[in-house]
Amino acid sequence: MYIRASVVAASLAIAAIAHGAGEGVSFEKKAHDVIAKRCTGCHGEERITAAFSSGKDMRAIQMEMQRRGANLSGSEQEVLGIYWKRPRPKQP
Repeated sequence: MYIRASVVAASLAIAAIAHGAGEGVSFEKKAHDVIAKRCTGCHGEERITAAFSSGKDMRAIQMEMQRRGANLSGSEQEVLGIYWKRPRPKQP
């Protein structure tokens, strides 16, 4: 668990550097809020993190989940689309 928290913290730091300290963290939170609100009703965030970290095509997965009934607003789709393009955390 400590390693996973470290990976998340490192990812947040990289995002903050890449997009300006305040904006990057805020954006990261927005992405996690969308995932928590729209994705974790069917499966855990761990499954999403594992897929993202292992290099799976998250945009394709997102589109498939929408086809199956996941309801994402345009702004939520945009937030996740940008988030999926970020550097992937390495799996422990």
